[in-house]
Amino acid sequence: ATLVVGMTGCVQKPGSEGSDAKDGDKGGKGGYELALITDVGTIDDKSFNQGSWEGLKKYADENDITCKYYKPSEKSDKACLTAIDLAVKGGAKVIVTPGFLFERPIFEAQTKYPDTKFVIIDAAPVEGENKAPEIKENVLSIFYAEEQAGYLAGYAAVTEGYRNLGFMGGIAVPAVIRYGYGFVQGADAAAKDLGLAAGDVSVKYT
Repeated sequence: ATLVVGMTGCVQKPGSEGSDAKDGDKGGKGGYELALITDVGTIDDKSFNQGSWEGLKKYADENDITCKYYKPSEKSDKACLTAIDLAVKGGAKVIVTPGFLFERPIFEAQTKYPDTKFVIIDAAPVEGENKAPEIKENVLSIFYAEEQAGYLAGYAAVTEGYRNLGFMGGIAVPAVIRYGYGFVQGADAAAKDLGLAAGDVSVKYT
């Protein structure tokens, strides 16, 4: 809440996207003060983009603040930075970016726009591969505890009587790995609590 103190006025242009937005597109006297940049996905993806947008929109509505989302034209650092540029030009004082695709774009944007606040979800700004995160004062980096959700899912599955389990993680990004490890640990804990013998529960893990 401290990031957006003092912002006023609330209008949201439905369906507006970064690839279609014009530099002069304003949501009132100060433009759109809260902005979301999607990770090329859509705001109805039932995942990070949708959850992030719904949270931002709820906050904007409750506090009478203007908001808008932008969609990069392609999956690249350059396209993400272009969308951030559009958001800043459109009046954004706080920009929310969901996902690890924004690690490098936010690393650059945090210096380029020192007066803009950034919220990067499930990632931290980094200069490049194998570099340590560098989080400036105008950036809030938020990580989920996916291992906890995975643990509860694994524990519940075994407790409910399932013995042949499977985990299909997709791309082995840190968030997926954390969830998968939690899932296995939760299943193991439930098996022990139920007094099951070694091998009673099997997990196919991908």
